[in-house]
Amino acid sequence: MSLLGSMKPSDGTPAVHIVILNWNGGHTLCETIDSVLSSDYPHTNLIVVDNASTDGSDVTVEQQFPAVTLIRNDANLGFAAGNNIGIAHALQKGAAYILLLNNDALLDQAAIQTMVTALGTDPGRGAIVPKIRYYRPGGEPTLWAAGAEWRRFPPRVTMRGYGERDVGQYDRPGAIDYATACALLIRRETFQQAGLFDESYFMYQEDYAFCDRIRGGLKIWYEPQALVYHHVSASTGEGSPAKWHHWAKGISLFYIQHYGSRARAIAPLTTFLLWVMMRELAKGRLAWFRPFWRGVRAGWAEL
Repeated sequence: MSLLGSMKPSDGTPAVHIVILNWNGGHTLCETIDSVLSSDYPHTNLIVVDNASTDGSDVTVEQQFPAVTLIRNDANLGFAAGNNIGIAHALQKGAAYILLLNNDALLDQAAIQTMVTALGTDPGRGAIVPKIRYYRPGGEPTLWAAGAEWRRFPPRVTMRGYGERDVGQYDRPGAIDYATACALLIRRETFQQAGLFDESYFMYQEDYAFCDRIRGGLKIWYEPQALVYHHVSASTGEGSPAKWHHWAKGISLFYIQHYGSRARAIAPLTTFLLWVMMRELAKGRLAWFRPFWRGVRAGWAEL
């Protein structure tokens, strides 16, 4: 399959294919789809890839949204492999741009147009990430992520603005180190350079590994005028044992790939893991310990 070239409607506006990966998304999936269908962008195609949901959310999509392309997987393939199926389908259909969107994230009406405009301004931009706020109707605007950056100590990727009240402190657009795939608009040609997601990852950190490959020749751009609202961890549950396991496994994989070898990764990874342990123990949390370390060992051994 060639990843080069793109199809545009007769008015020249690039087609955007939105890929939503679903696993037991429940009512939040319907809200996400509604937000896409309410977008003011004129040329969108919506693809829902279902990772063998057991809550009937795939049936709901089929019945309530017949215009949506629904792809059913026979098993839960995880985030990387599940999204790759949707991305490959979109590329085959000639998508100029592909928007990856979590099944618990809601688009502002103008978000797609704003991101497309920002991406089209500079061919050196490989992907655009919006400003992402927590979904808290009626509450203070609170940031979930304004892009992400690398910090030297402890060595890690950290989401900018996480948990901060949004008072405009991240309203300046610009190139950033990393972006979450919660909502990420990617140029077709970017996949030619970076490939698809690494399926060694089941869930978490695969987007940061993908960003490392994008930055081999393209920029990741943060566009604060595009807004997305995030329910946060609707599938696994915030702080659940499953989340800790998959997160820790992804951390091990990411550090090995980011530093280029196990030998180079061991010191920064150990530093980061000790920092996480002290942070969680200081909060009196203990339930995370076993799934966390099982994940670390699994990631270290699997790559």
